[in-house]
Amino acid sequence: MPFFRYQNVNLHYYEYGDGPGLMFAFHGFGMRGTQFEVLVPALREQYTIYSFDLFFHGKTELFDTSVELVRKGLSVKDLGQCILAFRKMIGAEGKRIALLSYSIGSLMAWSLIETIPQYIAAAFFIAPDGIEPNKLLKIGSRNPLVNRLFYQLVYRPKTVMFALKTLHRFHYIDDPLYRILSQEFKSTETRLTCYNAITYYSRMSFDADSLALRLNSNDIRSYFYFGKHDKLFPARIGDAFVKKLKQGCLHVFDEGHELVNDRLAECLREQLMRDHTSMKEV
Repeated sequence: MPFFRYQNVNLHYYEYGDGPGLMFAFHGFGMRGTQFEVLVPALREQYTIYSFDLFFHGKTELFDTSVELVRKGLSVKDLGQCILAFRKMIGAEGKRIALLSYSIGSLMAWSLIETIPQYIAAAFFIAPDGIEPNKLLKIGSRNPLVNRLFYQLVYRPKTVMFALKTLHRFHYIDDPLYRILSQEFKSTETRLTCYNAITYYSRMSFDADSLALRLNSNDIRSYFYFGKHDKLFPARIGDAFVKKLKQGCLHVFDEGHELVNDRLAECLREQLMRDHTSMKEV
């Protein structure tokens, strides 16, 4: 199995495509690196894709999962150094990286744009977290008192499911996200994984203006895909952010939060073809 060991983590990844470009992909909550397989046909000719299982997901393993370490969190600097070490391991030190990310996985992509923007060529953000954090996730991960209450709920399944159903009833989360979370909250083990993942990413906090400046000053082409009916990360976030960019493109689909699908694959294929034609004309 393809693993990359770095400090406290054994990072599991999947490799797709054989294109000349280099792409690193970061999936959403409750998923794994295979989530992007539906997009591979649209990307494989232009990119060789390395899609990672995120921390507390899939086969990626942290050697220390103590509550103390989880609450200390993952720093953007540490993640940047890990990715540069991985790039060296695969023999791609001279290549700039394209980023593909969905939902909470976009926190990884923003971390790289903040810490190593000079090595990033392009970024594809699908229903991204990080520009304007979801209020509930922000409070649950960063407020110490609420976070400790969150930890106690790991062992109270009835309370967790009541809260989840309430959020769904009042349309704070849509149907696809409700289905995903219902599965993730089924057992003590999966609820603990949820707590660990959300808490471990709590230090990944960004300023939108600063991110826009890094994208602009490093000539990073960026593409944003939002769902018109997404309650978690609404399309207005993308509309406001793209206006700050020199090379930003926004697509809004008539869907909810669950956007990694055939329709997005076709959109990506058309976008890459247009970009390739424009570059040849220049």
